[in-house]
Amino acid sequence: MKHFHTLQTNMARPEQFNDPFDYEPHPLSILAAEEVQRYIMEHPEIKEDANQGKMFGVLVVSLPRKDEGGRRKEIATEIQSEGSGIGFLAAYSGLLAGRNDWEWFVPPVFDAQDPNGYFKVHEREITEMNHKVELLEKELDHLYHQPDYLKMLRTTEDLLSEHEKKMKTAKVLRDMKRLQHNISPEEHAELVRESQFMKAEMRRIKKRCEELEQPWKEKEETLKNEITRLKVLRKESSDDLQRWLFSQYKMRNAQGETKDLIEIFNDYNGQLPPAGSGDCCAPKLLQYAFENNLQPLCMAEFWWGASPKMEIRHHLNYYPACRGKCLPILGWMLSKRKDEGGRTKEITSEIQDSKDSAQDSYTQNISPSSLLLPPSSKNILFEDSHLLVLNKPAGMLSVPGKTGEESVESMMREYLHDDVNPIIVHRLDMDTSGLMVIAKTKWTYTELQKQFLEHQVEKTYVALLEHMPEGKPLKGTISLPLRPDIYDRPRQLVDRENGKEAVTEYCITRKEEGRRRKEITSEIQDSKISVQDSCTPCISPSSFVLPPSSIKIFLRPQTGRTHQLRVHCAHQEGLGVPIVGDALYGHRADRLYLHAETLSFIHPKSGERLQFHCPAPF
Repeated sequence: MKHFHTLQTNMARPEQFNDPFDYEPHPLSILAAEEVQRYIMEHPEIKEDANQGKMFGVLVVSLPRKDEGGRRKEIATEIQSEGSGIGFLAAYSGLLAGRNDWEWFVPPVFDAQDPNGYFKVHEREITEMNHKVELLEKELDHLYHQPDYLKMLRTTEDLLSEHEKKMKTAKVLRDMKRLQHNISPEEHAELVRESQFMKAEMRRIKKRCEELEQPWKEKEETLKNEITRLKVLRKESSDDLQRWLFSQYKMRNAQGETKDLIEIFNDYNGQLPPAGSGDCCAPKLLQYAFENNLQPLCMAEFWWGASPKMEIRHHLNYYPACRGKCLPILGWMLSKRKDEGGRTKEITSEIQDSKDSAQDSYTQNISPSSLLLPPSSKNILFEDSHLLVLNKPAGMLSVPGKTGEESVESMMREYLHDDVNPIIVHRLDMDTSGLMVIAKTKWTYTELQKQFLEHQVEKTYVALLEHMPEGKPLKGTISLPLRPDIYDRPRQLVDRENGKEAVTEYCITRKEEGRRRKEITSEIQDSKISVQDSCTPCISPSSFVLPPSSIKIFLRPQTGRTHQLRVHCAHQEGLGVPIVGDALYGHRADRLYLHAETLSFIHPKSGERLQFHCPAPF
């Protein structure tokens, strides 16, 4: 079996198949990924294309312990002649160096690249329509610039303009004559006839102009109609071809059942699949495994090469499968599978639950309820009849999610009982810890919201970066517009055309400088009025060992976009270095090392500017 690659190892197999959308790579997956990376390095043609940026995936597989005869027994003999019977499959997303048929990797679910196949033949027809539209649009543009056409326009404009001037001059003279008291009835009738004649002459001139314009208008109309017809036909043909293509992707699950992509997405959300669905690594790997009765053990995907301009990808980092394209497909393929004992079991509940709820971020293994001290403790820095300020722990939602997790809002409702209805004024990402302000009345909420909208609220965050950014100043401003990645929520993209403005000031401190936090903070934020600094860190010291290269950075957002600080740190056009523990844009750790350390606003009732300081627990 040419796509099966033996793994010579005594590593223990995973107890269950990992969730493709939220995982830490199993050692077997890492071993398989290293084999793929070695293969890329040894093949220049593949490496050259992969260096531009490509996602690769591995699926560690074995044979089921119970053979069922036929093809399964044949595969067993074939694999066991190659080694231990445990190995891996490899895949790449989309095309690699313009091909989808590299033998070392699993084949596509459906080969749409056959030059004589239905897809390519009809794709060429659509391309030809595009070419015809371009030619017709050029011809139309050329029509508007032909000397004869321009001469005709000048002629008609001159004829109309000259006669309009004559009519205006004649009208002025007629009006002057009418003002004379001794004008005779015959003279008055002559003035009326003159006016009527000039109006009739204008109609004759307009008709003549229309006759001059008619041949050109006919040409213009013919071209425009043909362009419109081709564009409509092109869209209809493209939609039909796309539907046909999706219908050819017959996705198989472990039970041998099949559904095409149109059926899968219709069952999932009633919509058509996004372009490129079925060509990602995970569906290709599982399809080949199920078609050949191989038992999936674990899988992982890693990025090779340069990062895309909009997304954040780091060379050799591991990434989850994308949600927009792969979640519906893998939800079907992994809805039921058998373990090696032949028992049917559901894939991890996170995959199915993701249909109803996508978390604000991929969270670390933290139990929020065990981290937040009782509300009566020093986790609440300030409280009066209008508002309170507290220290949110990492791993807790700001507001309740769809799946009922505990949140700051729900805990505040419990803390304040029925007397007060707490309103979250601003949110922190689930994985971010630090200061939040909660309003106790609608009026307070409205007044604080005005301050946020008018940029009167000052916030400073502290974070740890994985290492010192290369070629970046120690202080500066990052401006990268952001928008959601609709195919891989909750990730955000840098999009200079459609994104919303996002601006962050930053200040990096070197460890060797030994500068105190207060000195660094003062560079990025002026301390003005009463500082509350009675915060107790809500996370006890962790066994996680920070990277020795990690450095501290202070961040001051000027806007409040989702994941703004995380993207501005990790994106290549920002600092190009992820925050430690950022499972979305960097690497996992025991937590996301991002903390809202200072918060300053004007008290809506007293008018006093309050400033709060809660040191980061790292």
